[in-house]
Amino acid sequence: MQTLVSGPKLFGPVARRLVSPDRWTDSYPAWIAYAKELDALLLFADHQGCLRQFVPRLESKNALRDEALNELRIAYLLHNTQFPVVQWEPPGLNGRIGEYLIGTPEGQRVFVEVKSPGWEGELSDEQRRAGRTKQPKYQQGEGGFFGNWYPLQKCIASQKTYPKFAPTQPNLLVVADDLRVNMLDCPDHVEIALYADHNRYGEAGFFTSTRYENLGGVAVFRAFSMGRGVEYELRLFDNPFALPSTKLPDSLLRFRTKFNCIVRATFVAPSI
Repeated sequence: MQTLVSGPKLFGPVARRLVSPDRWTDSYPAWIAYAKELDALLLFADHQGCLRQFVPRLESKNALRDEALNELRIAYLLHNTQFPVVQWEPPGLNGRIGEYLIGTPEGQRVFVEVKSPGWEGELSDEQRRAGRTKQPKYQQGEGGFFGNWYPLQKCIASQKTYPKFAPTQPNLLVVADDLRVNMLDCPDHVEIALYADHNRYGEAGFFTSTRYENLGGVAVFRAFSMGRGVEYELRLFDNPFALPSTKLPDSLLRFRTKFNCIVRATFVAPSI
């Protein structure tokens, strides 16, 4: 019987040379497509001169590794769709640091922050005390109500997020979630979080007043594989109440919430 291969045994030549998976407790990369993607991302980080800052994070525990992967994925996608990374770890407001500054065809620079909220944040205190966080994400028989507007609003309002955004430059928050239901599978929940003109879901949408005027927009992102490599999907939701100085440039607005504006980037094996 054929043995299925997963985990570090799938590593390509770049990852084998650069990354130690000793702290990982899952089967990543579970498929060859993700192994090829990892090599491509490592090469990208090397070409960008930021490999040294990413390798320790990629070697960390699963959640921190996945955060680093998402930061690289989003940078790779933007960099290869006319939005090159011009600075890594740029200073933000209040002494805080962002992920990167990207350039735009208009000649502007956009401050980008990436957040990766996980399904663990959706658990109740009782579930946490029972050890649910140490179990797999999906359990047979679990299901029921979910409301992704809450984790998105919580992410925006966090003291680790919104206070970074200066009123003097365009700011973009990209959310690459690991929730039970991905935000891209329920875009109506994203619209509730941002544009609801009522408080029936807890509070009014964050983009219905000047309350979050320093934030030009929110994008939601995911990476997935359908057998043709790893594909990236990105949708952008702009803030009509952003300050003139923090509004996103027109070139980025092509990623707004229309199906034909979804970006998909398919990886192929890098040449070594």
